[in-house]
Amino acid sequence: MTPKQNLALEFIKKYMEIKGYAPSYQNIAQGLNLKSKSNVHRLVHALNKQGVLELDPHKIRSLKIVDKSVQAISSL
Repeated sequence: MTPKQNLALEFIKKYMEIKGYAPSYQNIAQGLNLKSKSNVHRLVHALNKQGVLELDPHKIRSLKIVDKSVQAISSL
């Protein structure tokens, strides 16, 4: 995971803790001081491919953090 991806993941986690719902791409762009939502799109999809973030492309604010510790325990 790149430093930028890690920063994006931490931002999403904190945003969800504070607000109770997932941030929009615009919220993430503003929070990370990015100029383009397409950069956020690339970050989010990279995190999704790594399996640390789930998303439903047909829903707004559908980001979900994947808890790898629960997956590891359930696979035992």
